Amino acid sequence: MASQSLYVFCYLPGEVAAVPAGRFDHDGVAGVGMFAYGRRYADRPNALAVDSVALPLGVAPVPIATNGGLYGAFRDASPDYWGRLVIASGLKRPAEALSETDYLLYANATRIGNLDFRSSLEDSEPTLGPPVFQDMEDLLIAAEDLDAGRPVDERRRLMLEQGSSLGGARPKCTVQLDGELWLAKFPSRNDRISMPRLEFGTMSLAARCGLDVPTIRLETVGGRDVFLSRRFDREAAAGGWVRRGYLSALSLAQWDERDRDRWSYRSIAERIRKFSVRPSADLHQLFLRIAFNMLVRNTDDHPRNHGFLVEREGIALAPLFDVEPAPRRPGLGSDFFLAMSIGPQGRLASLDNLRSAAAAFNLKPAAADDLLLRMRTCVADSWRDELGKIGFDEHALDSLAPSFGRPAH
Repeated sequence: MASQSLYVFCYLPGEVAAVPAGRFDHDGVAGVGMFAYGRRYADRPNALAVDSVALPLGVAPVPIATNGGLYGAFRDASPDYWGRLVIASGLKRPAEALSETDYLLYANATRIGNLDFRSSLEDSEPTLGPPVFQDMEDLLIAAEDLDAGRPVDERRRLMLEQGSSLGGARPKCTVQLDGELWLAKFPSRNDRISMPRLEFGTMSLAARCGLDVPTIRLETVGGRDVFLSRRFDREAAAGGWVRRGYLSALSLAQWDERDRDRWSYRSIAERIRKFSVRPSADLHQLFLRIAFNMLVRNTDDHPRNHGFLVEREGIALAPLFDVEPAPRRPGLGSDFFLAMSIGPQGRLASLDNLRSAAAAFNLKPAAADDLLLRMRTCVADSWRDELGKIGFDEHALDSLAPSFGRPAH
């Protein structure tokens, strides 16, 4: 993994073609990267920071050694497990044999956010040609084959590849539907229950309980469920798509993915107070999301599963995504832990633990108690109804009850 230089392009507000922002030099052996803005880009009146936390405009950039030498926004724009699996399959190479810059350069126009990475300033715009919803049957077959380690038909693999540059481990693909871009999430071979249907029901419950949720749909294709979530970082425009900048909470806090002991909701709250254009609203929403994660037993709440949209004036908490209840068997201990520290009891998923940290979210004790009571009541009173009306029978609901049980206190 030798040193490599590549050019970072940025899609500015309202524009459908990217402009060069600067050069990124990456030492794959040392795991260190260094970015420098181009002078012409920095002089643009509408220039945006390519990473508003790590690389603010007007401040001399410094080398980065976290996450393999990638600045946070660059790591967010790079594919995660599933996208890397799709890319490696096309190149017929093991995923671990490809470098970070290989993935940055190979990933396509469906990557999240408003950045692109090219080997030359003369490289053309990447073609945004994700499959359409009518291709879903082929996409499901390709995803099933890849998920199971079977050979994938090349025509189907290419369709899957064109829409697979987003993070996460589950099979997924960006598709076009009704003039918009949607993230389609597919079943996985290890699922014991329809996870697309369960995620749709859980997200519907989140919206019912007052959380900010993107437009979602549940479709059945060839007897298999597909969960669709409208892309919140893309808007259709004349001649293409307007892209919005994006930072994960991991990038906002400038953490390394290996620094799990440092992951803390209170640290994210501090960054929200510093960078958000609507700090109180975002802090209250994050507080409610933590409570909801506890009440539906979503333990996959790591900092890459919280995101922020980037504007010139600052950041704003992105809509909720990737919320799925983790199974729990009846009769076993009810205590469980979230992925990040919450309050004085660390990661323990207890409402008391969250209540103790209320001040970090700009909440007085009485206001925090009111929000927690309303969220707890909504989940308890509504989860069976939300899941029942999308096809889960009483037996399935009973099996899911331990996951939707109330955390202690």
